[in-house]
Amino acid sequence: MTVKGPAVLFKRPGSGTAARSFDEAFGLVRSELERQAEGNPVFAAHLEMLDDPMLCDTVKDNILAGMSEPEALAAARDSIVSMFEHIDDEYLKARADDVRDIFGRLRAAMTGGTPGGESVIPDGHILVAEELFPSDTAGIDFKALRGILCHKGNNTSHVCIIARAKGVPIQVGADISGIKDGDTVQVDDPLAGRLQSIASKARAAGLKVYVNAANLAEIRAGMDAGAEGVGIFRTEFLFLNRSSMPSREEHETIYREALLACAGKPLTLRTMDVGGDKELPYLPVTVEDNPFLGLRGIRFSLKHQDVFLPQLEGAVDAARSVRGMHPEWFEEGSPLHLTIPMVSTAEEILQVRDILSGIAPDYRSLLELGIMIETPAAAIDAPALAVESDFFSVGTNDLTQYIMAADRCNADVAYLYDPFAPAVRKALEFTVEAAHKKGIPVGICGELASDPRATGILIDLGFDSLSLSRLEG
Repeated sequence: MTVKGPAVLFKRPGSGTAARSFDEAFGLVRSELERQAEGNPVFAAHLEMLDDPMLCDTVKDNILAGMSEPEALAAARDSIVSMFEHIDDEYLKARADDVRDIFGRLRAAMTGGTPGGESVIPDGHILVAEELFPSDTAGIDFKALRGILCHKGNNTSHVCIIARAKGVPIQVGADISGIKDGDTVQVDDPLAGRLQSIASKARAAGLKVYVNAANLAEIRAGMDAGAEGVGIFRTEFLFLNRSSMPSREEHETIYREALLACAGKPLTLRTMDVGGDKELPYLPVTVEDNPFLGLRGIRFSLKHQDVFLPQLEGAVDAARSVRGMHPEWFEEGSPLHLTIPMVSTAEEILQVRDILSGIAPDYRSLLELGIMIETPAAAIDAPALAVESDFFSVGTNDLTQYIMAADRCNADVAYLYDPFAPAVRKALEFTVEAAHKKGIPVGICGELASDPRATGILIDLGFDSLSLSRLEG
């Protein structure tokens, strides 16, 4: 979608003169987010991030180390932002902007500022900004906007999600130098309306349309928008944003709420996909020459079972609890689907089944166990892996990277990172064929599922479901 219109430059309110303590500022920001979170999944997710113990603990540890409160806040922000920016996952990497936004709210509250104040925008204008955060959108009248043009940003950022959900095209990475109020500018947004079109085509072909999520707020938003389930629930937020290992009870609470939010529809919970680019602050780091071919995904989980076991226990507990409340949801199989990342061999699946059997001999009545197809070994040996799996979920991001032997973050080999390459298509075709021959469903949850150029191909290949980056109600 391309739109043109007169520019209006965004002006963020400055800091005030009041001085508040971190605790006072935290309380003010939390109250503001509680109000804004009602009916808004982005701010609901921000509230979850604010309440994560790691945020307060990091700030207060810095204060105890002798920093002033503003210095402690800035150091904590930089530390947590850095953790997200080093993750090779576009969705999780984009959450660094959410962290900056939350800390920006706290900093503004400590200095008496009022982020998120009303922004007066003339009808039919295009908002031009160096950078926008979700809190900046709280005071914007989207009905008056014709479009948004930003220099900084990421297409998977929450600002982009908010704008497109409001029907406003947005372009990030634009050169805005020299633009003045009233200049005629153009917004090019090929992604506007994309997901509605994909969902319509998939449903018309008989595929189920799921949503990807990384927190409870995104699950609820996806279900409200008509998703038929959650194709991947990234659980890394439970492990990354904290200074201590999550307990069995914490896992159980989150997964129970997620199952209830899905109301009997499938919840595909990906077990912890850490290692490689995702380091845990509470475990010693082993430097690897090639971390993406090293200890990550299920390899990491099986080596660190003290971290993995509470997650599996929490998942089993959640399923048992929800079955007690809603036994009808389990009459045709469990809505809880566990999927294991980075599987290469059938032995890895069997090891997870052995652990689950030790937790609950009846685990098969409580959940289904499947695997992510994202290594060449998994795709090539799909017939053998299908024997031990209840379903397949294809992660095209890593699968493409490994099949083409091309780092997707390396611009010099970007021409090789092509999910439409014949070798990748053959791997997808073979995977679907192996799954259906065994009689198990196969879905796709990688970025390819949200690419309109791929919808017809994935339908023709015979996938049973597509899981989109989000759904728009």
